[in-house]
Amino acid sequence: MKVATSPIPVGLGRAAALVVVAVLAGASCAAPGRPMPSPPIAPTSPSVRAVRTCFTSPPPRWAELLGRRMVALPAGLSFGVGAAAVGGAVVYGQFRSPTGEGIARLDLTNGRLTPIASYPPGASGLGWMVAEAPWLVWEEGDSSTDMGSWSLHAWNQRTGRQLVLARSGGGNAPAGQPPLPALRDEAVAWAQPVPGGGPAPRAQVHLVDLARGRDTVLATGTVSSPVFAGPYLIWARMDGRGTTTLQAVEASDLRPASLPGGLAHPGSVGYLAGSREYLVWSSADLARLTAWRVGSDRSTTYTSDLRHPFQFLQLAGHFVLWFGGATSSILDLETGAAFDVPGTIAGSADAVVASQPAPGAGGRVSAVPLSELDPGPGCTG
Repeated sequence: MKVATSPIPVGLGRAAALVVVAVLAGASCAAPGRPMPSPPIAPTSPSVRAVRTCFTSPPPRWAELLGRRMVALPAGLSFGVGAAAVGGAVVYGQFRSPTGEGIARLDLTNGRLTPIASYPPGASGLGWMVAEAPWLVWEEGDSSTDMGSWSLHAWNQRTGRQLVLARSGGGNAPAGQPPLPALRDEAVAWAQPVPGGGPAPRAQVHLVDLARGRDTVLATGTVSSPVFAGPYLIWARMDGRGTTTLQAVEASDLRPASLPGGLAHPGSVGYLAGSREYLVWSSADLARLTAWRVGSDRSTTYTSDLRHPFQFLQLAGHFVLWFGGATSSILDLETGAAFDVPGTIAGSADAVVASQPAPGAGGRVSAVPLSELDPGPGCTG
């Protein structure tokens, strides 16, 4: 198992952070921006189909919709999106200005930016963020010189209550990936690195009930960050023989759950993402993405090109959002077509939000309703 160095795309933070990209991989992955060998497309079967992703121009209505609900930022203020509230009218992310930097809320209906929390001196910035009413949860790097120093925070959008859920322990922290938290209702889950023997980093899958303050440890070992997908909380685990499996519990009561079909044995796993409709994961070399629509008996694999490794995955409806190291991209799971987006992006169940640079100004932040987004022509050939 090898550790790759990669920028964290969310917001504007963490110019470089140690991320275990191939946390469950039998082979290492290439660092973003470097060519990777194109893997063969897996043979199809009655339950699996393969699609070679094509990259096209943005859908015709994309630019039009970006300008419909848009906030222009003044010079000197930058805002990188991290998460969107349902509907896309409110966006959360990282701000930087001459007077400070930290986490903020941006209202796209009136342009009001409201700071939520400031970074400590010397912080490297935002690592990952998720939002679902009434909570906002984010991981931040607390030191620009010690990439092992991070903290995990929760903020109640209704009451303003703020919690520190976990800290790394700084330079004494065990090796492993900083948390990529998952959130549903008032439950937040993440993988917390813990000390352990062997060459592979070890972690514990934690689930905290934010309403009751109850912390449950669901698994310990070589595990990935967990995600909520359909009725499940799911994570990947590698055993001592190097075999990777997907493990699940019922999100409602944390009872062990059996995944349907061949999902329990996904092959190598790089990144996971989930929503109420989908579970998606990338291969350890980041060249393939597999999507399973919850409740169906079919999954689809998508093969990307060398410039768009599937990492830092998010879901917004039937679109996958990711950051490939050089640009942000969006993939339509229904057509297999994808397109690049300048700046940073995030999604909710019904909207994509984007923060795009603007020459001579602070940039602009926009929301695109998914129901109005033209899926484009799809892929041919």
